Amino acid sequence: MSILSNFAGTLNDLIIENNLNARTLALALGMENSTITRYLNGDRLPSIDYLVKIANYFNCSTDYLLGLEDEIRNTDFMPCPPFAERLAYLLNYYKRSSYSIYHNTDISQARYYGWKNGVGVPSVDNIVKLAKLFDCSVDFVIGRS
Repeated sequence: MSILSNFAGTLNDLIIENNLNARTLALALGMENSTITRYLNGDRLPSIDYLVKIANYFNCSTDYLLGLEDEIRNTDFMPCPPFAERLAYLLNYYKRSSYSIYHNTDISQARYYGWKNGVGVPSVDNIVKLAKLFDCSVDFVIGRS
């Protein structure tokens, strides 16, 4: 299954388990109902900011939401630092070069350097690619754990 379909299924399950509906969740998160509906239909993935908001709301990991973990972990999650700061930390922690990032993934060099320079943040798909490259959780990549 793809990350997109995993996310849609997990979000749907969490909504049902918590006796919610798309509208109630959207109101609680300050989002449009149509956005939640697009997530549930598997039409799109949320931005990292919204993925974290949803994970915080359900007190679960982003990895669980994306179908990368099978069980909800009860963990205290930290606020995410700016991604450029986190990327510098990851490169140092894993002793990786910038070249190894765009060479070993299909992330473009221009996009990578934009993130490194604080211009934009990666999509959920690209965060998952980084987590796979570093062999760690999505939450670790974004600085939640």
